[in-house]
Amino acid sequence: MTATYAVHEAVATVTLDDGKVNALSPAMQSAIGAALDQAETDIAAGTVKAVVLAGNERVLSGGFDLSVFASGDEEAGHGMLSGGFELAIRLLRFPAPVVIAATGPAIAMGSFLLLSGDHRVGSAKSRCQANEVAIGMTLPVAALEIMRMRLTPPAFSRAVSVAAVFAGDAAIDAGWLDEIVEREAVLTRAQEVAAEYAATLHLKAHVASKAKARGAAIAAIQAGIDGLAAEFKMSLG
Repeated sequence: MTATYAVHEAVATVTLDDGKVNALSPAMQSAIGAALDQAETDIAAGTVKAVVLAGNERVLSGGFDLSVFASGDEEAGHGMLSGGFELAIRLLRFPAPVVIAATGPAIAMGSFLLLSGDHRVGSAKSRCQANEVAIGMTLPVAALEIMRMRLTPPAFSRAVSVAAVFAGDAAIDAGWLDEIVEREAVLTRAQEVAAEYAATLHLKAHVASKAKARGAAIAAIQAGIDGLAAEFKMSLG
C-alpha cells in the first residue's frame, strides 16, 4: 500500500503509507497522483470540497527515495525529482483547499509538500527539515522557491544553509506549520479544519485567489523544474 483515498461527507482524505517513511518514490508519486485525480473528479461532481493529505503513524514523508539516485539511472532520478516538484505545484493550485496532516516528521521533499498545503497541522513530534546540505546534496532551485514562498526570511536562510530543524512553536513561527495539537489528534484536527473549509469557502473564489497570490512563486518553481537537468548536469538522452 502506498496511498489510499477515502471520502467522509465533503472531505477526501489521502493517506500515505508505504509501511516505512513514505519515501516519495516514483510508485508513491503515482499513487498520490491517482488519489488526487479521484479527488478532482469528486470535486467536479460536487461531492468533495476539501482534501486532507496525511502521513502514516510514523511520518508525513522522509523525502525522495535515495536508492533511485544511487542507482545511477539519471533519467529515473530526474523523473523522480521533477515529479516531486510537479506534485508540489499541483497542491499549490489544487481546485479545493488542501489541509496537510503532518503525523510525524516532514523531511526534504516531504517538507516541501508540507509547505504546499493551504493549512498544515502537526504535533510536537512533527520535525520539519530540508536536510539536503547535511547529506551532501545541493538544494534544487524548485525547492528554494517553495521555501522562499512560505518561510520567514531568517528561517529560510537557516533552512537552506545549515539544514536547521524546526519543531513545536518554532515550526509555526518559521512558517512550516499553522497549528500544533497532540500527536494522536493530528489527523482528526486536519479533517475538522477541512470540513470547516468545505462548509464555508466558495471554491471558485478560493482557487482564483490563491492562483493570484501564488502565481509568481509557481512560475519560479516551474522554471526550477524546467532547469533541473541543466542544474544537476544530467544527461538524459
